[in-house]
Amino acid sequence: MKLRDIFFVVRKLIFSKRNKGIVHIISLISLIGIAVVSFALVVVLSVFNGFTSVAEQMLAKENPPILISAQKGKKFSVSQVEHIRNIEGIQTIIPIVNQTILLTVGDERQVVQMIGTDESYFHYNPLDTSIANGVETFDGLKYGECIMGINLALKMGLNKGAEKMNIPVKVSIPQKQDDAIVVEDMLKTTVFRYTASYITRSDLDDNYIFVSIDNARELLSYKKDEVNYLYVLPSAKYDTEKIIKEIRKNENFKENLSVKNIFEQQPLYFRIAKSEKMAVYIILSLIIFIATINIISTLIILHIQKENMNFLFRAIGTTKKDLRNIYFLYGQVINVLGCFIGVIIGVVFCYLQQQFGFIKLTQDSFVIDSFPIKILFWDIIRVIVIVLIIGTISIRMVSKRIKIN
Repeated sequence: MKLRDIFFVVRKLIFSKRNKGIVHIISLISLIGIAVVSFALVVVLSVFNGFTSVAEQMLAKENPPILISAQKGKKFSVSQVEHIRNIEGIQTIIPIVNQTILLTVGDERQVVQMIGTDESYFHYNPLDTSIANGVETFDGLKYGECIMGINLALKMGLNKGAEKMNIPVKVSIPQKQDDAIVVEDMLKTTVFRYTASYITRSDLDDNYIFVSIDNARELLSYKKDEVNYLYVLPSAKYDTEKIIKEIRKNENFKENLSVKNIFEQQPLYFRIAKSEKMAVYIILSLIIFIATINIISTLIILHIQKENMNFLFRAIGTTKKDLRNIYFLYGQVINVLGCFIGVIIGVVFCYLQQQFGFIKLTQDSFVIDSFPIKILFWDIIRVIVIVLIIGTISIRMVSKRIKIN
């Protein structure tokens, strides 16, 4: 029997108006089952991608696209990396002095992170557009001034209007003498004027205070060009990994300095995200396998119901292999139709959620108000491949074992 003849028989079995019995009903249920699972797989992966994307955006507020730091010790000289300014694709290089400090406001004390930087930082992370309390127009960090996250400010008792009261904000670090840290009462302290608080809905709101880089260097006794980190921002049209490869060609990055992309800066988070996504694939693949059991049941019932058809085809010279191919193709049509119907509905649903956000999160969510969706082309391809492979293997195993006299 030729392939087109097998297709003709399968088409008649599935779409013939006469076939409205139990096999037709079970076939329809099987198709709907595969469609629902495919739909769920697309939606779950897209929601997972959406939450991952939101988390990455939040991490990007604390972690630059490219981070340069010292391999040994905490600080290095900017002059060591002057060559990278000539690398094509680098838009901005931001100097960062970072230190854990004791923050004191009145009777309130908190151990937080101090970041000393210049105006270029606010092109990377526009805190000036996120001012919650304080000055109406923020024009950079001036010497002797500080800003901090809204949650930290409230913890320290700096409520709205505090910027007008000249409340002293003390930043302290343990003093060093002969490379040994002296006791707690020997603290080096600088007093700042509180200017404003910002809100980013990230960890920056809870644990960070920003001062000018000159203040930070003075407090830490750094030289004029010494920093803890350099944030390197590539232009939008340039590939980050290519720029990192160019940076690493310099001898300093083989012995003294390190350069990391955002994934290398947060390796634990991204490993967990990958593991969770793999777990989603595995769990939903098992559900797909369960859904294919409906197709297997359909083939078994079809074989029992169409036993007379088998005798008829055998009488006109049809081989057992051709009959098994009819059953296999019958199951495959259900599998393929269900898969593509589910994927198409899933993509449409995700697009509508992406555009209109009609499924909301709880009111306690401050970052986003609806389920985030990010549709990735390769995830759609993977869903189709997984459904078709699992279905094909299951259907082939059953069709080969159908007993035909």
